[in-house]
Amino acid sequence: MEPGPGLLEVRRHGAVVTLTGEVDLNTSDLLRSELALACAAGDGDVVVDLTDLAFIGSSGLHVLIETATVLGERRLVLLGGGWAAYVVNLLGLTLRYPNMVLEG
Repeated sequence: MEPGPGLLEVRRHGAVVTLTGEVDLNTSDLLRSELALACAAGDGDVVVDLTDLAFIGSSGLHVLIETATVLGERRLVLLGGGWAAYVVNLLGLTLRYPNMVLEG
């Protein structure tokens, strides 16, 4: 089921989090809690699939930065292109946070 405008659907299997919809001020806490669970799921990479994400605002980007910082040497792998990948590249987040990696 597709989320309505302004909604975020999060599916998590272990350390893999798939996002559909929008991450904004109203939905960033949901993302934060799911990424915390993904970080605790193991000691390897945490993967976030951004393929079906329509929008990510500054609050969502802040959650990704927090997660990359918490992971330390572990990688935060961002899958998919689209809006989120464009913004991450535009802001140079993968340069500033070397363990944040864009794939796809």
